Amino acid sequence: MSKKRRSIKKEEVNEPIITAGMKLHLKYLIGLSILSKVLVVIFTVFILGSFMDMYGMVYYYDNILSIVNGSGNYPYLNFYYVYPILSFVPSFISVIPSLLFNSSVSIFIIVFSTLMVICDCITVACVYLIARKIWNDPKKAFISAFIYLTAISTAYFVMIEHSPFAECFLMIALTIVFYGKEIFGFSRVNEYFTLIVGFFSKLFPIIALPFIILYKSRSTSLKQEIISTLKVIIPAICILVLPLVIINPESIRTYIPARMDIGYFPNTIIWTLYVWIHDILHFSVTMDQVLGFVYVCMGIGLLTLLYAAFKYKKQEPAVLIKFILCAVMIVVLSYKVRSPQYIIWFTPLICILIVDNIYKIGVFYIIQVLAYIEFPLTFGRLWTNIEYTNPIYSTNWYLALMLFTLEFSLLLLLLWLAVEPIKLYKDIFIKSD
Repeated sequence: MSKKRRSIKKEEVNEPIITAGMKLHLKYLIGLSILSKVLVVIFTVFILGSFMDMYGMVYYYDNILSIVNGSGNYPYLNFYYVYPILSFVPSFISVIPSLLFNSSVSIFIIVFSTLMVICDCITVACVYLIARKIWNDPKKAFISAFIYLTAISTAYFVMIEHSPFAECFLMIALTIVFYGKEIFGFSRVNEYFTLIVGFFSKLFPIIALPFIILYKSRSTSLKQEIISTLKVIIPAICILVLPLVIINPESIRTYIPARMDIGYFPNTIIWTLYVWIHDILHFSVTMDQVLGFVYVCMGIGLLTLLYAAFKYKKQEPAVLIKFILCAVMIVVLSYKVRSPQYIIWFTPLICILIVDNIYKIGVFYIIQVLAYIEFPLTFGRLWTNIEYTNPIYSTNWYLALMLFTLEFSLLLLLLWLAVEPIKLYKDIFIKSD
């Protein structure tokens, strides 16, 4: 009997985590992910006659050339650059073939877009693996990843922004947290390393850090996880931030995401609330007052999430995803300068959680369509980064208001459906007691 038990245990240990079926799923998903990007370009440019926004990539190109060409006018040192320093990694890679072909920006754009699609393929694979861990169902895992790769607005922005570079590091970090040495064979601090790489590419992955620390501390200790984090953060700051700050203290502004120095964008929940309160209901209120209210709500929301994560004593992957999703959504909805491409930040997390219900999936696709209508289809027609483009109380003015109102309302509804806060509250504060 003991020999039989030992043999069974040995077989379980040797059983591969990534099975042949999973590899086949991943091949299909990666192929479909690439195909979806091609179809979005065709649909956007050739069928709808709209455009692929190249502003971001031209911005990356111009700034990387200022470094490569030794112009003497460098980002961070001579002028404010909005993105963290590792955001230059895909730009450096993309500019090499561009320089070989007479500094052609078109070559840079093609290579850069290809790199972002590759990063998104990594995200697709991580969505599949995380969903498989949460649902313990290969079919649901496949559907989760399929929902993600068919999200039209997210697919659009994947090809024109560098957020997919940071997003894939966030998703890799979560995959390491849930699988660890089962797949990667990494030491236990590597999820923190990947998060920090994501943070120094674009700031948002750092939102996940406190929740991952609390999650992992359930099997170690809070002190140990904080020390492990500091072992990664402190060297990264010393290498990537401190030298630039010493040369130009103003460069620290890159890592302060509030961006209070510019005005309000019309595609924000702040502007939308202001229009409803001031222009529709005719209450005397200023935009700054609405911003203050939203920031207070953001602070309360984030503190509540951190308290709940601290209170929750189990290691449930789905609960960690819910905490991070809520935190990212709160930050995105509270920005006064929201970019439409921020949808990349939370879409993978939502797709993991909504796969169990067809109605949740339906709401998700409606949001994706509305976000795609927001940008690029109605940008310049109904709104710009400065204002609604049509006179107040005109038909198109109302259309702009309705578009953003519906989009934000459905986002909040989907967040509620995905997180199931009442059930989560009972699990944390009632069952745990």
